[in-house]
Amino acid sequence: MDKIKIITRLQSIEMYAHEFINFCKEIVVNIKDELLQDVTVSTWDDIVNAVYHFQNNLSDFNVENLEKIIIANKGEDVFENENKNDKELRKNSKSWAGFSSLLYIKKNKESEESEISISITQGAYEANKTAFINVEFSDSFLKLISKEFLIKIIKCIEMTGSLNYAVVISNDFRRKVKTNGQNIWVGYLTYFKNQKINNMLPGIVNIIELNDGFIIDLNEKLEISAESIDKAIEVRNIFDVGFLH
Repeated sequence: MDKIKIITRLQSIEMYAHEFINFCKEIVVNIKDELLQDVTVSTWDDIVNAVYHFQNNLSDFNVENLEKIIIANKGEDVFENENKNDKELRKNSKSWAGFSSLLYIKKNKESEESEISISITQGAYEANKTAFINVEFSDSFLKLISKEFLIKIIKCIEMTGSLNYAVVISNDFRRKVKTNGQNIWVGYLTYFKNQKINNMLPGIVNIIELNDGFIIDLNEKLEISAESIDKAIEVRNIFDVGFLH
């Protein structure tokens, strides 16, 4: 299988730090449930310079571990608090740029390899800031996952109510189908929120309808082929005027 990942664009929603933590927890719980097995969720603790493993039930995935969950450069990042002179990260802080987190899901707590890495940015109070959830997989885990599993991950993200766009793509595939100026792309699987545009699509692609949008499915296999590239370019050209920028 090609070295694929899931890239998304979300509707940016202003959040307090504690709301962002709940947002992250919802995503992790949904994905964890899809794995149908015991897994460990972890993050990197900058204070002790080591991995921090959350409890299996994620009971400690809360504001008590604020500085473990939210990435912040102490002394550099500035947060807004009720006390205007307080620029530190607090549970009721806001951020002009949004909060970020990097979380890992692994089967074996002692393993250095994480099967799934989840990067999340959301919550800015300034307008037009980027919000996203990006998901990457280890090489060994990629050999085991199916297209159906990837669709389930997109559904998990859609459940947040903020998903506008998602794509399952690799860097190699993206280079073959992108045009200058694009910051979203057509991939093996491509999700759009607006269900009204799927009647614009050619009959050569499969359409999978979800609750708030639909997925364009190019091919049975998640691998680079002349057929999948041609289909992606055809879909790209249909949406290219202002839609994929």
